[in-house]
Amino acid sequence: MIKVGTIFEIQLSGYRKAFGQYIHKDRMGPIIKVFNLITKERPDQNIILNSALLFPPIITGLFAALKAGLWVPIGFDEVKQFDYPGFVSTLYDQKTGEANIWFYWDGNKSIRLGTELQDEFKNKEYLMVWDPNDVVHRIETGEYPFPYKDLILFNKFSPRNE
Repeated sequence: MIKVGTIFEIQLSGYRKAFGQYIHKDRMGPIIKVFNLITKERPDQNIILNSALLFPPIITGLFAALKAGLWVPIGFDEVKQFDYPGFVSTLYDQKTGEANIWFYWDGNKSIRLGTELQDEFKNKEYLMVWDPNDVVHRIETGEYPFPYKDLILFNKFSPRNE
Protein backbone atom coordinates (compact mmCIF):
# COMPACT_ATOMS: atom_id res chain seq x y z
CA MET A 1 0.00 0.00 0.00
CA ILE A 2 1.29 3.43 -0.97
CA LYS A 3 1.08 6.03 1.76
CA VAL A 4 2.51 9.42 2.60
CA GLY A 5 6.22 8.86 3.17
CA THR A 6 6.68 6.31 0.37
CA ILE A 7 9.98 6.78 -1.49
CA PHE A 8 10.00 5.76 -5.13
CA GLU A 9 12.37 5.34 -8.04
CA ILE A 10 11.58 7.12 -11.31
CA GLN A 11 12.82 5.32 -14.42
CA LEU A 12 14.70 7.59 -16.84
CA SER A 13 16.34 7.00 -20.20
CA GLY A 14 19.80 5.45 -20.40
CA TYR A 15 19.13 3.17 -17.41
CA ARG A 16 19.24 6.18 -15.11
CA LYS A 17 17.03 6.70 -12.11
CA ALA A 18 15.67 9.67 -10.22
CA PHE A 19 13.99 9.51 -6.83
CA GLY A 20 10.94 11.04 -5.24
CA GLN A 21 8.83 10.90 -2.12
CA TYR A 22 5.08 11.14 -1.59
CA ILE A 23 4.81 13.96 0.96
CA HIS A 24 1.15 14.99 1.21
CA LYS A 25 -2.33 13.71 0.38
CA ASP A 26 -4.03 16.78 -1.05
CA ARG A 27 -7.54 17.13 -2.39
CA MET A 28 -5.99 18.21 -5.70
CA GLY A 29 -3.92 15.00 -5.83
CA PRO A 30 -0.76 13.50 -4.35
CA ILE A 31 2.01 16.02 -3.70
CA ILE A 32 5.52 14.68 -4.29
CA LYS A 33 9.03 16.01 -4.07
CA VAL A 34 11.72 14.99 -6.54
CA PHE A 35 15.31 14.87 -5.36
CA ASN A 36 18.22 16.31 -7.31
CA LEU A 37 19.85 12.90 -7.60
CA ILE A 38 20.15 11.07 -10.91
CA THR A 39 22.13 7.84 -10.90
CA LYS A 40 22.43 4.47 -12.58
CA GLU A 41 22.59 2.63 -9.27
CA ARG A 42 20.15 2.98 -6.39
CA PRO A 43 21.90 4.77 -3.52
CA ASP A 44 21.24 4.28 0.17
CA GLN A 45 17.92 5.74 1.30
CA ASN A 46 19.70 8.28 3.54
CA ILE A 47 21.60 9.64 0.53
CA ILE A 48 18.31 10.05 -1.34
CA LEU A 49 16.57 11.77 1.56
CA ASN A 50 19.47 14.14 2.21
CA SER A 51 19.60 15.32 -1.40
CA ALA A 52 18.36 18.77 -2.39
CA LEU A 53 15.14 19.07 -4.34
CA LEU A 54 15.29 19.29 -8.12
CA PHE A 55 12.28 21.65 -8.18
CA PRO A 56 9.53 22.63 -5.73
CA PRO A 57 6.93 20.00 -4.77
CA ILE A 58 4.32 19.22 -7.44
CA ILE A 59 0.97 17.46 -7.73
CA THR A 60 1.10 14.40 -9.97
CA GLY A 61 -0.59 11.15 -10.97
CA LEU A 62 1.52 9.17 -8.52
CA PHE A 63 -0.79 6.16 -8.20
CA ALA A 64 -1.12 5.77 -11.98
CA ALA A 65 2.68 5.90 -12.37
CA LEU A 66 3.17 3.26 -9.68
CA LYS A 67 0.39 1.04 -11.02
CA ALA A 68 1.86 1.22 -14.54
CA GLY A 69 5.34 0.37 -13.23
CA LEU A 70 6.82 3.66 -14.45
CA TRP A 71 7.78 4.45 -10.88
CA VAL A 72 8.69 1.80 -8.30
CA PRO A 73 8.29 2.02 -4.50
CA ILE A 74 11.69 1.44 -2.85
CA GLY A 75 11.29 2.58 0.75
CA PHE A 76 9.53 4.65 3.33
CA ASP A 77 10.37 7.55 5.60
CA GLU A 78 7.74 9.25 7.72
CA VAL A 79 7.04 12.84 6.73
CA LYS A 80 7.42 14.52 10.10
CA GLN A 81 6.91 18.10 8.97
CA PHE A 82 5.03 19.32 5.95
CA ASP A 83 4.73 22.96 4.96
CA TYR A 84 2.20 23.40 2.18
CA PRO A 85 4.18 24.69 -0.84
CA GLY A 86 1.37 26.74 -2.38
CA PHE A 87 0.65 26.97 -6.10
CA VAL A 88 -0.26 29.71 -8.56
CA SER A 89 -2.81 29.71 -11.37
CA THR A 90 -4.27 32.23 -13.76
CA LEU A 91 -7.21 33.07 -15.92
CA TYR A 92 -5.95 33.97 -19.35
CA ASP A 93 -7.16 35.53 -22.54
CA GLN A 94 -7.68 32.66 -24.99
CA LYS A 95 -6.98 34.90 -27.98
CA THR A 96 -3.69 36.40 -26.78
CA GLY A 97 -2.63 33.71 -24.29
CA GLU A 98 -1.81 36.45 -21.77
CA ALA A 99 -2.54 36.07 -18.08
CA ASN A 100 -5.41 38.29 -16.90
CA ILE A 101 -5.83 37.44 -13.23
CA TRP A 102 -3.47 35.48 -10.97
CA PHE A 103 -4.48 33.29 -8.03
CA TYR A 104 -2.61 31.58 -5.20
CA TRP A 105 -3.81 28.19 -3.92
CA ASP A 106 -2.88 27.77 -0.24
CA GLY A 107 -4.22 24.23 0.13
CA ASN A 108 -7.64 25.36 1.34
CA LYS A 109 -8.71 28.25 -0.82
CA SER A 110 -7.86 30.22 -3.92
CA ILE A 111 -6.68 33.76 -3.19
CA ARG A 112 -6.99 36.38 -5.92
CA LEU A 113 -3.66 38.14 -6.46
CA GLY A 114 -4.59 40.53 -9.26
CA THR A 115 -3.38 41.15 -12.78
CA GLU A 116 0.34 40.98 -11.96
CA LEU A 117 2.11 38.05 -10.31
CA GLN A 118 4.07 39.47 -7.39
CA ASP A 119 7.71 38.44 -6.97
CA GLU A 120 6.98 36.48 -3.78
CA PHE A 121 4.86 34.04 -5.81
CA LYS A 122 7.13 33.64 -8.83
CA ASN A 123 8.97 30.66 -7.33
CA LYS A 124 5.73 28.69 -6.87
CA GLU A 125 4.72 25.85 -9.13
CA TYR A 126 1.68 26.20 -11.37
CA LEU A 127 -1.48 24.56 -9.97
CA MET A 128 -2.03 21.45 -12.07
CA VAL A 129 -1.73 17.70 -11.88
CA TRP A 130 1.42 16.63 -13.70
CA ASP A 131 1.27 13.59 -15.94
CA PRO A 132 4.05 11.22 -14.79
CA ASN A 133 5.57 11.27 -18.30
CA ASP A 134 5.83 15.07 -18.11
CA VAL A 135 7.56 14.74 -14.74
CA VAL A 136 10.13 12.41 -16.34
CA HIS A 137 10.59 14.86 -19.23
CA ARG A 138 11.19 17.71 -16.78
CA ILE A 139 13.71 15.67 -14.79
CA GLU A 140 15.63 14.68 -17.92
CA THR A 141 15.62 18.02 -19.73
CA GLY A 142 14.77 20.74 -17.22
CA GLU A 143 12.03 21.87 -19.59
CA TYR A 144 8.75 23.11 -18.21
CA PRO A 145 6.26 22.19 -20.96
CA PHE A 146 3.25 24.22 -19.82
CA PRO A 147 1.84 27.74 -20.21
CA TYR A 148 3.24 30.68 -18.26
CA LYS A 149 6.69 29.18 -17.78
CA ASP A 150 8.16 32.52 -18.80
CA LEU A 151 5.99 34.38 -16.31
CA ILE A 152 7.09 32.31 -13.36
CA LEU A 153 10.71 31.90 -12.27
CA PHE A 154 11.03 28.13 -12.17
CA ASN A 155 14.14 26.50 -10.80
CA LYS A 156 16.54 25.63 -13.62
CA PHE A 157 19.04 22.81 -13.50
CA SER A 158 21.41 20.83 -15.65
CA PRO A 159 20.59 17.11 -15.66
CA ARG A 160 23.51 15.01 -14.52
CA ASN A 161 24.57 12.11 -16.71
CA GLU A 162 25.89 9.79 -14.04
